[in-house]
Amino acid sequence: MQQHDLKIPADGLSQTALYTAWVRHREAEHPRPLFTDPLATFLLAELKDHPTSPAVAAFIEQMKVTSSGFPSYHVVRTRYFDDRIGDALDSGVRQVVTLAAGVDGRTARLPCPPGTRWFELDLPDMTEFKTALVARSGLTSACERIGVAADLTTDWTAPLRTAGFDHAQPTAWLVEGVLMYLTPQEGDALLAAVTALSAPGSHLFLEHLQVSMLSEQGTQVRGGLDKYGVTFRSARDDIADWLGAAGWRANAHAGVDPAIGHGRSVAPVPAAWLAAATLNSAGVVPRPERPS
Repeated sequence: MQQHDLKIPADGLSQTALYTAWVRHREAEHPRPLFTDPLATFLLAELKDHPTSPAVAAFIEQMKVTSSGFPSYHVVRTRYFDDRIGDALDSGVRQVVTLAAGVDGRTARLPCPPGTRWFELDLPDMTEFKTALVARSGLTSACERIGVAADLTTDWTAPLRTAGFDHAQPTAWLVEGVLMYLTPQEGDALLAAVTALSAPGSHLFLEHLQVSMLSEQGTQVRGGLDKYGVTFRSARDDIADWLGAAGWRANAHAGVDPAIGHGRSVAPVPAAWLAAATLNSAGVVPRPERPS
């Protein structure tokens, strides 16, 4: 491949994925990093002289002005999901699906047991870019990585099945940095689809905004993103109940919760929830106990 032949998506949501990669690359410079992401570091090096570099740099600067809390939150968020995915793999799960995967480098940096298959689903342009980026990086995946091109606002389950997803196997689902960009109805549909595809023993790890981010508290953040055509479309504060109604037993933490911070101080904006859930029984909502 020749220099500058990477087709980097230029839409607003893709810019947020590149920003997250910048945050993860920067974490390696911390005296005690919570993780290191070699794919993010490779991407930033590739962007250095790329024609899109000024646009990416401008977005990063905009995010610095919009909220100084984004980097610390994204670092804690990354480690939170790293740990939960590791726990799922340790429990015997060998199938992982990341929805709206962006340029996430977990398949190259998290230890995976033999036989692990990891499906990374995103829009066609991002999937094509990510596949080329991984190949160009020369990094060795710790599992079988399978890119799936699909739109989460349409039927994404058919492309996932075609790619080899096995609904009879327990799955670890990662839904990071996407629900807030979907309408409440689209979020409900996504949860229903995930539940329908989940075998007993499956896990669901997700992030969502707190409702306060759609009020005055989130005005500055929303304004900065609006400049790039990125809009928060939903938020909710009933994560455990929402997942519970679909048959998942969930444990949710606010992004600022010291229990998940590994000693890091996280700014209160953006205000978000991080949740880890396990399926009760093949997606069936448990019946409430009858009073005796």
